[in-house]
Amino acid sequence: MMYYQILRADKSSKNYKIFSEMLDDFYRQDVMDLHKLVKERYDTTSPVGYDLLLWGDLKTLFVPCEEDEVWRNQQGYNLISWRLFDSCGVHVLLMDNGIAIHMMIEKKYPLTQEMISRMLKRRLEVDHESEMAFELLRFTRSQLKK
Repeated sequence: MMYYQILRADKSSKNYKIFSEMLDDFYRQDVMDLHKLVKERYDTTSPVGYDLLLWGDLKTLFVPCEEDEVWRNQQGYNLISWRLFDSCGVHVLLMDNGIAIHMMIEKKYPLTQEMISRMLKRRLEVDHESEMAFELLRFTRSQLKK
């Protein structure tokens, strides 16, 4: 079984199978630090195997490119959930084929109007009411109107 072991500065550690699991425990700065560390690690080499998944998730989160396959194939995705991790300001679209698209709440991504409509129909899953959730919904609705 493959997993990521996250070691914190306080010497505590925890294992995660996928990036979305990390978001349950991470704060915004944790996500920023992880991106920085992974980016530095793969500045001179290319990720392979399981590391490629994490690198892909972080690249989509921080540097979305309309040419990437994840954005070009949206019309074929069946959205099964849309969830907000408000401790770190990330929301996630989970598709029935296992693809997860991670996005920062304040950043605009190359989502199609059809996908935005699916998101709003599916409804945002949150652990508790928060201003961040309301802001994300307002932002998403405004994108649909454009």
